[in-house]
Amino acid sequence: MLLRSISLKTPFSSKLYVVTRSVISVALLSCIHSLVWADSLNNTQSEDVSELDNVVIEAEQDEVVVLEQSAAAIDVIDLESDHKLTADLSEVLSREPGISIRRMGGLGSRERFSLNGLRDEQVRFFIDGIPMEMSGYTFGLGSIPVNLIQRADIYHGVVPIELGADALGGAVNFITDKGAEGTSGSISHLFGDFNTRRTTLNLKYADESGFFSRFTGFSDYSDNDYKVDVQVANELGQRESYEARRFHNAYEGEGANIDLGVTDQSWADLMQLTLYTSEYFSEIQHNVRMSQVYGEATIERKTYGANLRYQQRLAEDLALVLVGGASEMKSEFFDIADYSYTWTGEQVVTPAPHPGEIGEPCDCTYWRTSQFGIMHLDWNIADGHLLKFSSAPTWHSQSSENDYLAASALDPEDVKRDMFSLVLGASYTVDFFDNKFQNEFFVKRYSQEREAEQLHVETRELIELDSSINRFGWGNALRYKFYPWLVGKASYEQAARLPSFREVFGNAESIIPNTELEEEYSNNFNLSLELDGLTNAYGSWKGGANVFLRDIENAIFLTTQNDVSQYQNIFAVESSGYQFSGGWSSPEDFINFSANYTYVDLINTSSEGLFAQYKDERVPNRPYSFFNTKAALKWIGVLSNYDELEVEWNYRQVEKFELLWGDEGLSQFNPNVPTQESHSLAASYTKDFISYLVTLSAEVQNMTDEQLYDYYGVQRPGRAYYMKMILEF
Repeated sequence: MLLRSISLKTPFSSKLYVVTRSVISVALLSCIHSLVWADSLNNTQSEDVSELDNVVIEAEQDEVVVLEQSAAAIDVIDLESDHKLTADLSEVLSREPGISIRRMGGLGSRERFSLNGLRDEQVRFFIDGIPMEMSGYTFGLGSIPVNLIQRADIYHGVVPIELGADALGGAVNFITDKGAEGTSGSISHLFGDFNTRRTTLNLKYADESGFFSRFTGFSDYSDNDYKVDVQVANELGQRESYEARRFHNAYEGEGANIDLGVTDQSWADLMQLTLYTSEYFSEIQHNVRMSQVYGEATIERKTYGANLRYQQRLAEDLALVLVGGASEMKSEFFDIADYSYTWTGEQVVTPAPHPGEIGEPCDCTYWRTSQFGIMHLDWNIADGHLLKFSSAPTWHSQSSENDYLAASALDPEDVKRDMFSLVLGASYTVDFFDNKFQNEFFVKRYSQEREAEQLHVETRELIELDSSINRFGWGNALRYKFYPWLVGKASYEQAARLPSFREVFGNAESIIPNTELEEEYSNNFNLSLELDGLTNAYGSWKGGANVFLRDIENAIFLTTQNDVSQYQNIFAVESSGYQFSGGWSSPEDFINFSANYTYVDLINTSSEGLFAQYKDERVPNRPYSFFNTKAALKWIGVLSNYDELEVEWNYRQVEKFELLWGDEGLSQFNPNVPTQESHSLAASYTKDFISYLVTLSAEVQNMTDEQLYDYYGVQRPGRAYYMKMILEF
């Protein structure tokens, strides 16, 4: 019997208790049996016997069960319990199997997401099925308040056609909390070391007519002025160790999101309008190796836009989903300093060219306008047979200018940059043997048109650079239920990925354009076995094992030289590996324990080109082995009948990895990132006050004060303390 989570309101203020469908079913069957027995006894006494032939209990599977039981290689991560924690969304996700998130510092710092060895644009991100770049959260995962996310659907490899994506490594779809009928909301405030403050507000209203409205807002700030161990020159010019405090590393972000719509109308199952705006500001402290200090360079980004969603069941077996939106993003990069800086914060005159700390002087503004659409059609042609069709066009256009230049000077930034991408998809899903076996076959078509201009360095004339891409892909995914709690899955996809706008045209900081960038393509394999919903007298058990292979040609990688980066098609790679995960919850949910391990071999398979000399070697500067574990204790009724105390410990271990290719590693000076271990400890207390629910949380991150590095030379924060308050109503 499939398990289904059912939320029940209790006197513990809207506290949600999860009861499995199996327990509910057993209880209902017991009640029915008792009623039948009592009725039979009474009727026997009256010699009027009635016979109850069959009792049928039906319950519609919820969305999470449907996803987990589908043929897709997917992990559904419930984030509700993480709302109490002070860790941000990036930190929470990095504890999940197959995921590695590397950061350049504290809150708001540059980060790189990796899933089963593939990273950056090879993995696509969505919020409620809408591309994340078409939302207000354009500054990275860490900018998304974890309190606003209900769960994360993580697709390993194959991405469903309804998302309209062209990812190679998979996709992550964040599902927000939609709320229920009535008025509700929450407000949270976090504060802690490095003058960190994070506030979120979430308000919801829905009535019986089907009208609903939602408002979400956030405000973040951090000085990020933690201490780092660096090398500085003494009076004799010799380099020596020095503990410096970051002095130009502040981050600030704020934004708001409004949803207005109706549900359950004759003309629409759902019609929703979303308006959003956000603004981010970040100081830039150093380069990617932390070898060059900056004291004035900054980046600022403003975004606003609107999305419209329409869903309607056109007929009993035909459903339509239409999503569209438009946004504008304005980025400002400021780098016109007349001095260099040291780790003490002092201004110094150096031989380096000035003005400008990072490169040529730039008071640059970039305007990017984007439009997108997704059309998805589901057709149940017969019982157990489903056809799906999707179309997802996207338009991007960017203009820019450098205000530092004189009005008469030629501006290399002031050029045309346009891109149109289209992903078409169709799939056929069939279920056999009473839904024990499911198979999905799909095809995709990818196309892209690019129009760009480039200023010729010698003639100073604008050159037209137009290009196009067209490619097909296909795949198949199957699932078999050995038992209701044990599912096996296998999938294959011949996938392609179109270069993103940022990869082709760069960004407002240090990534320069590459208008000749080509698509990458891959053969992707997944094989998994998943255990979930197994409950006995000793508690609830879950676990999983996944083996994967990504054989990529024409791979796109970010290369860096002299602090300037560019995306290039540089070589072929093969990403293979495995991940294991397991979890146990005691009866009454008093103890929760989980652990996962991931191993990834990212091997260079190039036979020609610049990296052919390193064929069959592991790609450097990538973590390849990491382990996570979590243990939590929960007490109910600690100080009163309606309170809850929870303590959670998290541990992460990342194996040592090299930063240079093997041949270069023969040098005794070959740098590497050593094996790292980090611990965090959190405690939260929740108390019910009539119609309000109050939570107080405290957490210490990196509690052993280890030196943590995601990049060589770029040190993460040391031990830090945070507190968080949440009011729900």
